Amino acid sequence: MADGLHKLIDEGVPEVVDRLGRWLLYPVFWLTTAILALWFLQTGLVYGVLVIGPPLILLLSSRFHGLGRVSTALLVIAGLAALVPTFFLGKYKAAEDGHTGLILVGFLVFLIWGAAYPAMLDKFDERFQLSQYPADTRRKLPKDERNELALLRVLLVKIVMATVTMLVVDATIAVILSLIALLLRNRWSAAVVGVACLVESVAELDDLNLVFRFDPMEIAAGLLAALMWWDAVKNPLWDRRVRPGMGR
Repeated sequence: MADGLHKLIDEGVPEVVDRLGRWLLYPVFWLTTAILALWFLQTGLVYGVLVIGPPLILLLSSRFHGLGRVSTALLVIAGLAALVPTFFLGKYKAAEDGHTGLILVGFLVFLIWGAAYPAMLDKFDERFQLSQYPADTRRKLPKDERNELALLRVLLVKIVMATVTMLVVDATIAVILSLIALLLRNRWSAAVVGVACLVESVAELDDLNLVFRFDPMEIAAGLLAALMWWDAVKNPLWDRRVRPGMGR
C-alpha cells in the first residue's frame, strides 16, 4: 500500500498539475489573444494584422513543424512584431496621473498574454514532438528528450517578452541591460537584469536622487520580467558556449 501511495504521489500528482495547467493555459491565452486582436484591429486592419499575425504564425508553425525547424526569419519577424505593443507605452504613461480603467485592463491583458505566449510555444512544440511517435502514449516529454534548439528558442522568446514588458513601462535602464544580456548570453548578466527589473519597478533616479514609488502595474511588470530572467539564470542553454542538441 505504501508503494502504491508513493507511486500515486510521484506519477499521479504531477500529471494532475500538468493537466490543470494546460486546461488553464489554453483558454487564458486565446482569450487574451482575442482581446489584444480586437484592441489592435480597432487602430487599423493592417496594423492589427502586423501585430497579431506573426506571433500566431510562429505558434502554428511550432505545432505543425516544430519550433526547432522554424526559419530564423520568422522568429525575427515575430520578435519585431512583439516590439509594437509599446503602443501601450504612450497611453499608459499619458494616463499616469489618473489611470483609466480601460488602460489598466489593457495593460494587465498584455502582461498575461506576454507570460502565456512562451508557455504556449513550448506546449505546441512538445505536441509536435509527440506527434512524431504515434505509438508513444505519453502526454509529456522529459527535457532531455526535447529538441534543445526549440527549448532555447522558447527561452529567447520569453526574454524578448520580458524586455518588451519593461519597455512598455518605460524602464530604460532595465531595457538597456536586457539588450546587453542578450548579446552576452551568460548567467551573471541575466541575474543582473532580473534584479534591475525588480529595482526599477519600485524606484527611479531623479537628479541623482533615488526616489521610491508604488505603482501596481509597474511592480507586476517588474516581477514578471524578473521571473523570466530567472528562468534564463537556471537554464544551461542560456550560456552561448552550449551548443543545443536536436533531441529526439
